[in-house]
Amino acid sequence: MVDKEICQPLKLDKTQTGKVSAAFNDFFVEIEKVATPPARPEKSKIDALAKIRDEKVKLAIPAALYAKYLELEKATRPKGPEEGRP
Repeated sequence: MVDKEICQPLKLDKTQTGKVSAAFNDFFVEIEKVATPPARPEKSKIDALAKIRDEKVKLAIPAALYAKYLELEKATRPKGPEEGRP
């Protein structure tokens, strides 16, 4: 998902792609640690882990691409339940 949805549109090289993928992998591993099924992790914990992930990505890609990365990352987030749905 990360390669197709983020790395390819940013046209990252192999090294950058590896670092971005590693940052997302670390993020998801940590999310699994703080998740307590069936409930989702607390938003504050997700936000803290996302900030760490984004800092790792910021170091891995050119500064000019960081704003575009943030747009792509936001677009890949899971969508919440639609209003009015039971």
